[in-house]
Amino acid sequence: MKKSIILSVFFVGLLSCKQNNYPVGIFPEEATNLSVVNSPFDDVNSDMGTFSHETNLVFSSNRINSQPNHFNLVESKLVFIWYPSDGFLSVEKGSTLFDTWLSDWVRKTETNFNEKGPYTFVDSKAGEILLFSRDNAEGIYSILSEPREEISQEIDGAEASFRLMEDGSSEMYPSFFGADYLKGAGVESQGRPEKMLFSSDRDGAFDIYEVDLPKSGSVLEYLQSAEEKEIQKIGINTTANDHMPFVYGDLLVFSSDRPGGYGGYDLYYSFRSGDGWTEPENFGPKINSEFDEYRPVVSDSWEFENQVMIFSSNRPGGLGGFDLYFVGIPKF
Repeated sequence: MKKSIILSVFFVGLLSCKQNNYPVGIFPEEATNLSVVNSPFDDVNSDMGTFSHETNLVFSSNRINSQPNHFNLVESKLVFIWYPSDGFLSVEKGSTLFDTWLSDWVRKTETNFNEKGPYTFVDSKAGEILLFSRDNAEGIYSILSEPREEISQEIDGAEASFRLMEDGSSEMYPSFFGADYLKGAGVESQGRPEKMLFSSDRDGAFDIYEVDLPKSGSVLEYLQSAEEKEIQKIGINTTANDHMPFVYGDLLVFSSDRPGGYGGYDLYYSFRSGDGWTEPENFGPKINSEFDEYRPVVSDSWEFENQVMIFSSNRPGGLGGFDLYFVGIPKF
């Protein structure tokens, strides 16, 4: 039997007998378990492609090789169905039986090391690229790239890594932003990124850094080059861990164990303002818990009143360990 999540959304107003009582969809305001893709193991660190009726999801899980601390990338397809007559949202797991391009792409990243923090984008020269982080025997993570299609040795993008700082620290969770850049907007309309955020524990705790990107040419080629790069911490960091950044338009979401949260790692948001970011705000108790909330990612659809955010948490009530959750947040 096909598994599905059925969510009932309450609206204030008069009931109508028309078949289009609720023409605009709404994602739930409280975190909801994505049970159609979760497992009894740990499922974390997702990336969404272009949001639509069927949405591709890539995440990290230790379900594959039954080793408790060994994570590989896993793919799935989510199907969001809004029923305008009743105000119901159904989330189902889509079929990939005859559509294997994503699984073929993701499988190329699999090794005996840990792969975490996937992020897809379209490079002007190399095409569709999957960025992710992989550790080494010392547990230090570096960012790698995996092209969807084979590319020339001129870029050498096949599982090519790039170090932005010294080798003794982890570099993880890349995410692009720019005035005209929108993650997941599609090949023709995504715009060009101006900067890349990532997190590193170079100074002990994790902080969020940014690196300037060139105004022309291949972003991937530049990141893989030995050219000296302008790298700096962004202004919202604290002495605690500020980690796992993701930018959607002018909205930055991230995870932090800074003081003042609900416990463990909480999710926060900030907005791009001039050359910096506004003071971060906690997402509150409908999303955060006394446990850990990791790696938020955001997407949008004109068919829905709010945006959707997917994240992972080890709160009680899940299928086991860390699970993926989704929740509606305002269209800021």
